[in-house]
Amino acid sequence: MHLCQVAPYVTYPPRMGGDHRTHGLVKEFPGDGHTVQRYCQGGSPAMYKSLDLRRHVRIADGYDEHRHLNPLHEAMKAPMLLGYPNLLAHRSLRIANDGIDAMFEDADVVLAREPWQMPYVLDHVPASTPIIFSSHNVETERFGDIEQPVLTERVEREVDRLERRSVEETDAIVCTSEHDAEVYRERYDPSGPILVAPNGTYEDSLRSHRPDSDVAECIRQRYGIASDAIVSLFMGSNYRPNVEAAEAVVDMAHELADADFDAQFLVLGSVGNALDRPSLPDNLTTTGYVEAEFEAHFDAADIALNPMLSGGGTNIKLIDYFARSLPVVSTRFGARGLDGTAGEELLVADIDNFPERITALAEDPGRRRRVGDAGRRLAADRYTWEASSRALREFVVEEFGPF
Repeated sequence: MHLCQVAPYVTYPPRMGGDHRTHGLVKEFPGDGHTVQRYCQGGSPAMYKSLDLRRHVRIADGYDEHRHLNPLHEAMKAPMLLGYPNLLAHRSLRIANDGIDAMFEDADVVLAREPWQMPYVLDHVPASTPIIFSSHNVETERFGDIEQPVLTERVEREVDRLERRSVEETDAIVCTSEHDAEVYRERYDPSGPILVAPNGTYEDSLRSHRPDSDVAECIRQRYGIASDAIVSLFMGSNYRPNVEAAEAVVDMAHELADADFDAQFLVLGSVGNALDRPSLPDNLTTTGYVEAEFEAHFDAADIALNPMLSGGGTNIKLIDYFARSLPVVSTRFGARGLDGTAGEELLVADIDNFPERITALAEDPGRRRRVGDAGRRLAADRYTWEASSRALREFVVEEFGPF
């Protein structure tokens, strides 16, 4: 099988949650005669910052990424800086497409990420070639939670139109959760089968927590955090639902500034760049985007926070916390779509009750270990990219093979 994957921007190496899903879903395809060719419509901020301007990247034998770095594609993404969806992607593809049609001709199956490029995909993939819609979120839910500065109703109508076409005119759908699958069935009329392939973590990320390691101590020293402090970690990219959650973490830090224990908070990732620095308490540290020593930040933490209140899909960060054996405090919304049991693999609380849950875990290191270990076992059993990729490969062969 030769799979053509279509993505709205550079994916590899994966840095954000959507990149991990794009890569993770196909990482087990190469081999046994299967190949993957990914078309990326433009670059990403991290790619340009690193000056990685390669047009072709060999990820593995039989797995390649082709990058169409065109100024038009970057210009068309500008509204995303204001919180708008990527509505213009399919229009710019009609002007600049750099060999994507030839990739379609060579493909046995086309897997298109999200609805933004779908009109072009539907119009240009040969009629005999199956198209699979790779959903990362129910976009009408995701952008229904986010108010744009202007044209809100028009944007919502266009998101609905693109998502409807993606669900109703493709040959199959792969989505993140049963919730998303049910929404598609209730709201639209899917024309093909739906596979639920959960978000996950990589198998080689599953590990024990190492709070006493030299690298953990180094991270604490770097940020001026005492070795006996209780560190609560939140991580995320500069994405509006993450910013909303990070602002809630700031409130928690203020509330616990005078606690009976040394309560420290660490905001990892570019989401910290969006916070109002003059309002940050002394017991909260923002790191900005981190690549080197990324893993060490998990070991420097004692508790992981997932105070999400909006957004779409399932939270990849939650599974990443599980993988590193960190005990998690999450909102019910933040844990949506996952099968964890409250009180066992994670603690679930309303935002206002997070300080109370943090305090309880701070006072009970044994419980921190038990909850963290249970979360890691859950991730290993049910939420790895390798398992989701193998499930998708089997689904494609069963539905559309033999190849």
